[in-house]
Amino acid sequence: MNSRHKTTKLNKTYLSLSLLLVASPWILLYITTGLMAHQSVLNSVPCWSDELAYWHEILSFTHKGIDFGYYSMNEAIPANLSFGTHGFGAVSVYALFGKIFGWKAYSLVIANAFFMSLALLLLVALIKISTKSLFFILIFCLTFTPLILFSATSMTELLNFSVIILYFGLLQKYMKTEEKKWLVLLILFCTAISFIRIIYIILFLPLLFKRKNAFKFDTKFLILFIFWMMFSGMLFLLNNRFVSPYPESFLNELFSGTGIPDFVSNFVSHFVENTLNLINPVSENVIQVLQRYFLLFFILISLVKSTVIQSKFKKIDIDYFSVFLILFLFLLVNLAAYDVFDWRDYRVLAPVLFGCVLYLMLNEKGPAIVSSMVFNLIGIVCLVFSPQVVESFQAGRYSKPVENKLLNRIEYTVHPASRFENTIVIRQFNTNTVLNIPAGIGISYSELLSDKLKSKYIYSDKKLELMTYKLINYNETGYLYKKKITDIRTKIQEPR
Repeated sequence: MNSRHKTTKLNKTYLSLSLLLVASPWILLYITTGLMAHQSVLNSVPCWSDELAYWHEILSFTHKGIDFGYYSMNEAIPANLSFGTHGFGAVSVYALFGKIFGWKAYSLVIANAFFMSLALLLLVALIKISTKSLFFILIFCLTFTPLILFSATSMTELLNFSVIILYFGLLQKYMKTEEKKWLVLLILFCTAISFIRIIYIILFLPLLFKRKNAFKFDTKFLILFIFWMMFSGMLFLLNNRFVSPYPESFLNELFSGTGIPDFVSNFVSHFVENTLNLINPVSENVIQVLQRYFLLFFILISLVKSTVIQSKFKKIDIDYFSVFLILFLFLLVNLAAYDVFDWRDYRVLAPVLFGCVLYLMLNEKGPAIVSSMVFNLIGIVCLVFSPQVVESFQAGRYSKPVENKLLNRIEYTVHPASRFENTIVIRQFNTNTVLNIPAGIGISYSELLSDKLKSKYIYSDKKLELMTYKLINYNETGYLYKKKITDIRTKIQEPR
């Protein structure tokens, strides 16, 4: 009788925690919009440049399929199709959501919470989580600073959190069962999400080490490692065919050098600068610095707890070593190829840090649970005493965009000779401009507006003197130009 009552009570507790975990993205969304900003999520609009770029590209993909204009900078186009500098991975996932539910100004925020809830629901269904671990995971989700900050934005960070949750859920399932079906699913999943962020090719690595709960650095491992390198290179090259070049990136600058000495000098300089920014406690605001130290701490504790050094690779804790390997390589790539400033490292590293902590919680690793709770508590305190950070994430997010009837003159061409016919060049990348450009019209950002451009339309805040474009309308916001009919066929042909 007592045993039955205890089981019923335990099941109710587990069910309640599971439901709260699945609902946690919506709870965070209510806290950040309703309680902190005193706004409705339905009033939310994308306001940062990345948000606007994602939102409009998803709008076009939702309404026009792949038949839309170029999304690029300075009309630098991809080898195939017309996706922007972020590629097609994330855009495709959101476009599917848009096809089903429609696409409004606030849709990205709703989609983010939906994807997070779906990922957490699948995690609970996939893994038999202990009640204690479920409780700590719930608290962790509700107090992880990056989740709080990005929950009300139109950034795609929560999609990245979602795929990382699913990855570590599948990894946990494979590590515990050693069944090949989970290995195959993991390989397919990692391949798919590498098109959301190419850095996710690192997530293949723990799969190479699985050998009946032990590591063997033998010929078989070497062959698998070489295969991973080749496969990752193939994914990188394939991904790049569908990504518009980003002229302002470090990698673009690195490979545009004049020779090997210049290449080495730029690489070393960039790596040292990133490393100094990483360890400098006053390089950014306290929220960004906290995550960097949180990451470094988890790399260190995972290395120590893996016993890889103490046992000289003879006896390794596979869970801790997997976390160490993933976090260390993510950080190394970020230092070498990306940037450590202005929230850039924060965005890339936050989802994988979250996933690694989640994975250790699933395996009931006490040190990871305690330390993550401590760091999250410090993060909450920092948010309370750093209101300017919260305000910077909310600024302009609930301002209704002004309708710009001037941009209604833009017409979508059904069967264009070139995708440039459905592209507009702008230098005012703001909410009032981007949200008024029709679906299917690609957007290319450029500071230089001249006759050398190939796009059919130009929108400028200043009057221009152009020979191959004619002014078709203007108002107090700017001037809209359209390429002259006689120039369209000769000026905007796509490269063969």
